[in-house]
Amino acid sequence: MAPKIGDRVSLDAKKVGQPRRVGVVVAATQGLTAVRYEIRWDDGSASVLSPSAGTLTVEGKAKKAKPKAKKAKPKAKKAKPKAKKAKPKAKR
Repeated sequence: MAPKIGDRVSLDAKKVGQPRRVGVVVAATQGLTAVRYEIRWDDGSASVLSPSAGTLTVEGKAKKAKPKAKKAKPKAKKAKPKAKKAKPKAKR
């Protein structure tokens, strides 16, 4: 399966004992003979690859950061006009 922009991919290590590299495909461009992928690795570096068969593994879609939910502000209650209490009239 060919990776698409936004897919998480992994690349096997070149030497025994090195960890596998994991990153996200940022761009894909068609070269003369193959597709080239620009990959932003999890360690912050970036590479442009033209992988041969079986070297680049698609792990799945990249997880998008969920926007933080804004806390709902409690609605202010409308102040009802206070009814004026009728003052008893003083007797004269």
